[in-house]
Amino acid sequence: MIRLTDVDRVFHVGDERVFALKAVTLSVAAGEYVAVMGPSGSGKSTLLNIMGLLDRPTRGAYLIDGVNTTELTDTEQALVRRDRIGFVFQFFHLIPRLTAAQNIELPLILAGVEAGRRKERVSEALKALGIQDRSRHRPDQLSGGQRQKVAIARAVVMRPSVILADEPTGNLDRSSGMEVVQILEGLHRSGMTLILVTHDPALGSRAKRKVILEDGKIVSDT
Repeated sequence: MIRLTDVDRVFHVGDERVFALKAVTLSVAAGEYVAVMGPSGSGKSTLLNIMGLLDRPTRGAYLIDGVNTTELTDTEQALVRRDRIGFVFQFFHLIPRLTAAQNIELPLILAGVEAGRRKERVSEALKALGIQDRSRHRPDQLSGGQRQKVAIARAVVMRPSVILADEPTGNLDRSSGMEVVQILEGLHRSGMTLILVTHDPALGSRAKRKVILEDGKIVSDT
């Protein structure tokens, strides 16, 4: 499903080369539940951005479903990202002027799904997340937990094979955070691959597999 081989990600700060990732090799099989952990600055989010095709490695190869994405154009990468990967972020990244339903519908519009089918898929997503009664609310009219549910619904409305979650509970209270975790784990049980970046040891311990990064390198994979 996912394979990174000898991946480096280098940033230039003045005249200095800074390795955010160094010689990272990692495989994730379809249907796995993986927690990516490590201290701040260890490269967790950089790794997730590369797996999500939001960034390109400086060196090395990244394959998803056998396709070497490092050889794809930006447009080709965007299509892979749209069709196969769902994102859940700490800060939701919802469009403020759109309602919950409109935020969820946006990926379907961009994919050219016809209007009637879009409405069905949005309704299914709202119902699955238990937020039908918030469909006409804008993000500023929703609680943090409700906003994250909208973000999850938007992430899965295209029915991706992989969910990438970057600190999905980091901006929520404990109760809302646990509800979001249970939703993500339910998606995993339905067959989706779940890769979760977290600082929280309790959350990381729920995953079947834990990958720990330090200074841009994988130091543990259990």
